Amino acid sequence: MEIHYNIKDIFRAPRSALNITKILIFARANTVGFIAYLITNYLALLLSGFSLIEIWKSHGVFPCAINYELSWYASLLFWAGSVYWFLAIYGSMAQVSKITIQELKGDYFYSISNAHSFIKKNWQPVVFTPLSILAILIFYVLATSFFGFLAKTPLVGSIFLAIPFMIYIFGAVFAVFTFFAFLISIIYTPTMVGTLREDTMGCVFNIFLLTWRYPLQLIIYKIILLPLIYLSQIILVIILCFGFKVVDLIFSNPLLMGERFNAVVGNATKTAIPKDIFEIIFGSFMSSYYDFFITTSNKTLNNVEALASFLIGFFIVSMVLVCFSYALSVFSTGSVFILNILNIKSGINMVSIKNRSDFIKTKIEE
Repeated sequence: MEIHYNIKDIFRAPRSALNITKILIFARANTVGFIAYLITNYLALLLSGFSLIEIWKSHGVFPCAINYELSWYASLLFWAGSVYWFLAIYGSMAQVSKITIQELKGDYFYSISNAHSFIKKNWQPVVFTPLSILAILIFYVLATSFFGFLAKTPLVGSIFLAIPFMIYIFGAVFAVFTFFAFLISIIYTPTMVGTLREDTMGCVFNIFLLTWRYPLQLIIYKIILLPLIYLSQIILVIILCFGFKVVDLIFSNPLLMGERFNAVVGNATKTAIPKDIFEIIFGSFMSSYYDFFITTSNKTLNNVEALASFLIGFFIVSMVLVCFSYALSVFSTGSVFILNILNIKSGINMVSIKNRSDFIKTKIEE
């Protein structure tokens, strides 16, 4: 794969992300995470007094229990499911980053099992790097609060404000910088682990280093990547919906299934691809597109038709998760290109680094 080591590489992310291995990694994580999220949300709403039928009619397969007033244990269920799904995606980002850097090195046969073995050995820095930076920020807040408490001391309290006042100012600036580094760490840590195989301390150091050296580039390059993710999603959805429309035109023919097709598939798509969620993701201007391509129906089904509709709905939800997986693949692949561009500016060529010892040697020489 040709590498330019500049902004041109970012525009190659959608094509590089259209890789069955990368999409399957995210699809597996999204499937497991979505099932956990679905179950915990339904349990949270059931524990809050809603019936199963009420939940299904109101939310279908996309519940969001946090929109309601929940008890603490119901809220715990919601956040447990949400965090589990997030962590599944987060770990998959490191796996896809590893596959992408191997591709850039010319290794196109790095498998899903290899990526899975990699994240099993290197999951700690993926999780603990953002938490470590957050701990630094919390320590500053607690330390400042302690001195603020001392400043309330009668007679001599003002001394605790006046003497270390400059420390407070510089500490506040450092706290703002640390918060920004924390946000950067959430976005780039899986990529850093996947490409450089850094440990937690190494990731923390590199996050602060990149945040200090290239704060604007980190933001601008991501801003450039986001429209590419959106456009790639629209193109993929249009392709899939054209296929959906062709099937609709064939099977809805009166000589074949006719209205029965519209009833069976329409009930499935109404649940699996709700129009309001579609508009939230792609914008209200896509509503006419939805009406043209997506078949929906409220007709009553018999038992066999209901079973068929359920199975079709399952496959449609799987397609939705695949589309989401592709978006995440573009995000992760683009992050690798961005990190490679910034490291080149620092004199580090991630593609030429064979192992972590080479990376450490390069950092020392720098």
